Amino acid sequence: MKKVIALLALFSVAVFAQNTFTDPRDGKKYKSVKIGEQTWMAQNLDYHGEDGFLGLCYDDQPSKKIKKPENCQKYGRLYDWDEAIKACPEGWHLPANNDWTKLMDFLASNKKDVHYGKESVPGLAGIYENAGKYLKTKNGWNDHDFSQKSPNAPKCKWTELDNRGRSVEHNECATDEYGFSALSSGVGLPDGRFGDIGINGNWWSASKGINNNTAFWWNISYNRESIMWTLFPKSSLISVRCVQDYDPAAAAREAERNIPNAGGVKGAEYIKGAKPSGGITNPFGVDDVERNTMPPLPVLKDLQKH
Repeated sequence: MKKVIALLALFSVAVFAQNTFTDPRDGKKYKSVKIGEQTWMAQNLDYHGEDGFLGLCYDDQPSKKIKKPENCQKYGRLYDWDEAIKACPEGWHLPANNDWTKLMDFLASNKKDVHYGKESVPGLAGIYENAGKYLKTKNGWNDHDFSQKSPNAPKCKWTELDNRGRSVEHNECATDEYGFSALSSGVGLPDGRFGDIGINGNWWSASKGINNNTAFWWNISYNRESIMWTLFPKSSLISVRCVQDYDPAAAAREAERNIPNAGGVKGAEYIKGAKPSGGITNPFGVDDVERNTMPPLPVLKDLQKH
C-alpha cells in the first residue's frame, strides 16, 4: 500500500510538470498547472512587448545600458501595474483579487491549517495563514529558522518536547505541493533600485486602489508560511502570474454554489461582496476594483542602491 501511495504522489507531481503553454506572441513556453478549477501559469511571465520595452529584468539599468536577461530567464520579468494589466496573452488575464481568493479557497478546503488571519483588515489588507508553504518553490528562498530554538537543526523542520515530555515534530518547509512554484523574484522601485531576491515574491492583482496610484499585490516571504495581500504603488515593478480565462456561464453557475472562502460567504453573495447572514463580509469589500481607503504602504528593506 505504501508503494502505491508513493507512486500516486509521484504521478500527481508529474502531471503538474507536464502542462505547458506556448505564448504565440514570442514563442516562449510556460509550465501551467490546474489547481482546483483554475489554470495558472506555473512560472512568472517574461514578455517584453512588441517593442521590447515592456517591463524590466531584475537589476536592469536602462539609463546605464545595463541589461540582465539571465534574471528574466530565471525569475520572469518585473512590471509596473499599467504594464502588468495588459501583459498576459490572449486567453489569459492578470488575476484580480477574486481570482487570488479562489486559489486560497481551494487551499483552505484541502489543507486544515490554511485559514484567513485574524489580523486581516477587510478591504484593505489580509493574511492567509500557512498558504504560502504549499505554493513556494522548495529552493530559491533565503533560509529562516522557524523554530527560533534549534540553530543546528534544519531551518524549517525541527523536533521539540511538549509539556508532557513527548516528542513533537514541526515541519514548515515549502512543499510546492500543487506545482504553483512561487519564486522569490524581488521588486524594483521607480528610482532604479532593486532588492528582495531570496526574501520576497510579489505578484500584481488586477484590482485597483482608490486614488489611481495604487493596486493590490499578493506577497510570499522567506520568513512566513502565510500569503499577504495589501496595496502597493502602481509604479513599482513586481511579477505577473497569468490565470486562464474561464467560461462566464460556468462562473455564473458556480456563483450559486456554496463556495468556501475567507469570510464564510456563500455563492452569489461572495461574488457580489454582499454581507451574508453570519455578519462577515467578503474580505475585499463590496467592490473588488475600487477602494474607499488606503492602508500604510509596506516599507521595503534590504534594498541596495545601484
